[in-house]
Amino acid sequence: MRVTPLTSGTQIPFDLFAGALTGRAAAKATGTVHVLGNPGGRIHLRNGGIICAESPGSPGPDALLLRTGRISESEWTAALTSGTRGNVGDTELHVVAMMSTQDAAFTIVAGDVEDCVFTPQTLDVAVAMRTAIEPVRLLQETSRRLSSLLALKRPLGPHRDRLAPTTGARLLRHRPVRGEILMHANGRRTARDIAFASGRSVYPVTIEACRMVADGLLTVVPGTAIVGAPPRHTAPLHPRQPPPPPHDSMAGEEVPLPRSLRRQLLPKLFKQPERKKP
Repeated sequence: MRVTPLTSGTQIPFDLFAGALTGRAAAKATGTVHVLGNPGGRIHLRNGGIICAESPGSPGPDALLLRTGRISESEWTAALTSGTRGNVGDTELHVVAMMSTQDAAFTIVAGDVEDCVFTPQTLDVAVAMRTAIEPVRLLQETSRRLSSLLALKRPLGPHRDRLAPTTGARLLRHRPVRGEILMHANGRRTARDIAFASGRSVYPVTIEACRMVADGLLTVVPGTAIVGAPPRHTAPLHPRQPPPPPHDSMAGEEVPLPRSLRRQLLPKLFKQPERKKP
């Protein structure tokens, strides 16, 4: 079954994703979780920990590294073949790999999710995190990002809503991020496309684009829809609250997991007492 999260709610895609990472098959396992959908992606596991997440819908660590200017495209190509890394140290590479993993997870669940399949096959990873992270930590960060997106005044679908600058928007002075978004927004690109064009992560670009729509600097091209409030007969997934500023770290408050995931992780707390027969 195909689900489009930003029009029918993010709970089902997130639950499918979370169930695959915390299910019995992936527990302490080494292999790959294949997320089928649009854009889909892969989660690489080693002994139950996540060493890398990748998606065709988000820039990989190579794009993030090239943007910093610390390594050239030719040096990156040489790094893939010879293992050299130029001026990039292990710590910096780990941070970039974590940023890419967090962004890939967000990108996956913000798109269409059809199914998640675990296979014991290990695939080569260009850049893996030096230390694996627990699936629950990645799920908490992904949940926080989805909540922040849906709490905005004008939440956008990063894969669907095509953006164009409003009249006169480019004549104003803007911060570098907004200036880049305006430069790449041409009426055909989505927030995801703009992220690739600018070499930035999808999540912060999407959040900033949402704010720019609310500020009247961007508009959604007709034929693509801004995500509005849920129908009246449907309760909102999360209460609206001011979102925290976008960042690419996992530091901060612990974010409660969805009830369906808590049921998987803490079954005893949700065990119903047996009814006595009359």
